[in-house]
This record gives sequence, C-alpha cells and structure tokens, in this order.
Amino acid sequence: MDERASQGMAGIAAIVALGTAFSPRLFFGVFGIRPEDVNGTALFGWHLFAVRTGLLALLAARGSRTALDAFLPIQLLDQAVFWQAFVTRSVPRRASLMAAAVSALIIAVDLYRRSASRSPSDSA
Repeated sequence: MDERASQGMAGIAAIVALGTAFSPRLFFGVFGIRPEDVNGTALFGWHLFAVRTGLLALLAARGSRTALDAFLPIQLLDQAVFWQAFVTRSVPRRASLMAAAVSALIIAVDLYRRSASRSPSDSA
C-alpha cells in the first residue's frame, strides 16, 4: 500500500504541475481564478511552482525516498501560502480553499504512507 500511496501523491502533483505549466489559465479557471487575474508576473510565479511540483512528482514516481519525504514539509509550507492568500484575498477565496484542499489531500496520503511504511518494531 505504501507504493500505491507514493504513486498517488506523485500523480496528484503531476496533474497540478502539468495543468499549471501547459494550460494555466484553463487550469486556474477550475479554481475560480479569472484569466485577467493571471498577468505576466503571476504567470512566472505559477510556472516556477509547476517546475518545483513537476520535478518532485517525477522523482517521487521514480521511487526517490528523498522526494517522497519532501512532500510533507513542502505541503505544510504551501498550506501557509494558501491560507495567507485566503486571508489577504490575493487570489479569490475559492482558489485558496481549493488549493488548500488539494494540498491537504496530499498531506493525508503522505501521512498514511508514512504510517503504513513503519514496521511493527518501530512503534515499540
């Protein structure tokens, strides 16, 4: 089950990275971000996000333990960004809530993966 959870996290990250990189305005529409809200500066930041997320997904899909272990701390930092965006309304609230929900899903799968990979002797 650890392998399925790992591949699930990598898959979610890959979908987000591909959508952000190749069709950001369409992808953001799902999150409630209007095309006019995605200017050149914002697009550059989103592309950086896509590169980071895509690289992490690729390495995790190939079984890199370092990449898999990086999911949790990165998602916790992303949560801080998404909730800051919610409070300041720097993106529509729907967008920050949906982003936080996707991130929370990755966190939940990662916590499950981590707990499933522990051997019974680790908890003694």
